[in-house]
Amino acid sequence: MVRNAASSTTMIFADTHILLWLASADQRLPKTALERLICEEQLIVSAVTAWEYADLQQRGRFGDAPPFAQIESDLTLAVLDFPAAAWPLASELPQIHRDPIDRMLVAHAIFENCEIATADSNIRRYPVKTLW
Repeated sequence: MVRNAASSTTMIFADTHILLWLASADQRLPKTALERLICEEQLIVSAVTAWEYADLQQRGRFGDAPPFAQIESDLTLAVLDFPAAAWPLASELPQIHRDPIDRMLVAHAIFENCEIATADSNIRRYPVKTLW
């Protein structure tokens, strides 16, 4: 499912590794974060994260992890398109994180005024709300 507009509820974007952890019930996902993610009306994934997951899974980086389409169905994810108006913000972010996909995710979260569920300490250094 692709969504083009943000809902009125607080959105939490799942970072790529969070999708993997959710799909595999990985114990690295803190219980409080898991509860928040499960309690959300619908889990939200930025289109850039969906692409990154699919790309890494296709290249064999996730071992036996399910394809993104299966995770999307199993977890009832909503994929939110990356807005064209957010790319200038992504290009202006400081180079704290060298990964352009993560900078796009940060820009998307800032643009949509939402949180990011991530264990990535570099992402937490940006002016964006994070789940933990």
